[in-house]
Amino acid sequence: MKRITRFVLPLILVLGLLLSACGTAATPEAPAQPAAEQPAAEQPADACGVVELQYWNPFTGPDGPFMGEMVNAFNAEHPDIVVTMVSQGEYYTQLSTAAAADTLPDVAIVHADQVSTQAFRNVLRPIDDLVAEMGISGDDYPAGVWAAGEVAGHRYSIPLDIHPMTAFYNADLFAAAGFTDAPKTGEEFDAVAAAITSGDNKGFDITGGFPVQQIFQMMLQQFGGSEFNADGTEATWNSEAGVQALQWMKDVQSKYSEPNLEVDAELNAFKTGTVGMVWNGIWQTTNVTGDGVEFDGRATAVPQIGPKMAVWAGSHQFTMPAHKTVDPCKDQAAAIFIKYMIENSVTWAKAGQIPASISVRASSEFKAIEPQASIAPSVEFAFFPPSVPGITDAFGPLGEAVGAVMNGTTDDIKAALDDAATRANEILAQNKATYGDAPKAP
Repeated sequence: MKRITRFVLPLILVLGLLLSACGTAATPEAPAQPAAEQPAAEQPADACGVVELQYWNPFTGPDGPFMGEMVNAFNAEHPDIVVTMVSQGEYYTQLSTAAAADTLPDVAIVHADQVSTQAFRNVLRPIDDLVAEMGISGDDYPAGVWAAGEVAGHRYSIPLDIHPMTAFYNADLFAAAGFTDAPKTGEEFDAVAAAITSGDNKGFDITGGFPVQQIFQMMLQQFGGSEFNADGTEATWNSEAGVQALQWMKDVQSKYSEPNLEVDAELNAFKTGTVGMVWNGIWQTTNVTGDGVEFDGRATAVPQIGPKMAVWAGSHQFTMPAHKTVDPCKDQAAAIFIKYMIENSVTWAKAGQIPASISVRASSEFKAIEPQASIAPSVEFAFFPPSVPGITDAFGPLGEAVGAVMNGTTDDIKAALDDAATRANEILAQNKATYGDAPKAP
């Protein structure tokens, strides 16, 4: 599905018109330039005239209108820059096709674990100088999410948000069992899960599909392990910490959960009001705690089960795709646009995301948005995979191994993790041979 949105600025009156179409896109009205001038620091050089930017992202769901609102606001405040937003599915296929035809957009959102891969495929270009000109630095971000945008010593992306694993709980079941607060430790987790698990009620439902791999990654980190070595050349999840993590997951499944749940089955069960807790991405907040839920459903940060706090998370990051010919006017306009979107990402928080910028999260406006503000401190413990190309390919065997253990296909945890690591190492070696050590010029 492709959604094309053009934001229009007529003379005198600033009017944001959101045009959205599925399938064949409607042709947007040509924008008119208003007479009023903005401060020079917020506009491209006079010689550039009106600069048009293409901005692509994968926000085809309910988050799309919030991004549209942000683009609309930017266009209203910057009469010399006109941004056309395109949201579409099959996103990375579309980027690859456009790269081959040299028709990539001027700005694009890329997931943190895809930045390195897209850089090595010459879809993205380094933006070190532009980031410096924007005055943006890693000081305003958690270290992990900032590091995800650095590839082979160069900056390729700027974080927009962090979307962490989140704990959802039924406050009514908690109260009936004598609990008022969500668990913050392993001991508290066991206490409330055990108290709720009785009859038809389950304390904690966990699936054998998504996001069980991500839960394992989080528990692995909490028990002191890691998915890969520092340079991303070897899978290390088959460590003692990995065995501890997966054993913990299997144990809580047997004690507190319905067995052999498929993808989303735990969410559906939670919404019936018979499950005390589930873990999933923050993007599920409205689904499991919103107006359609007939109990007091709440969202909070995941607890610390192991000796070390760690939280699985993803991130959307702003990038500038590669073009055979660089247009300085578009570069300047794109830098202005990206900086604006970062600084005003509190609007994006209303879509269910947590702004990556520390200064945005410190604002009173963000602190008034719940439950995002309460969950936000957990992103300081978010971790991301090494920034090497094709890293997501290596997770395939891990997902299969964790799923096999949780679904009861195998009960030999160490053997399952060993086999997954062996297969992942083969993938990592193949990727190394394919991509090399640094992105090559197209």
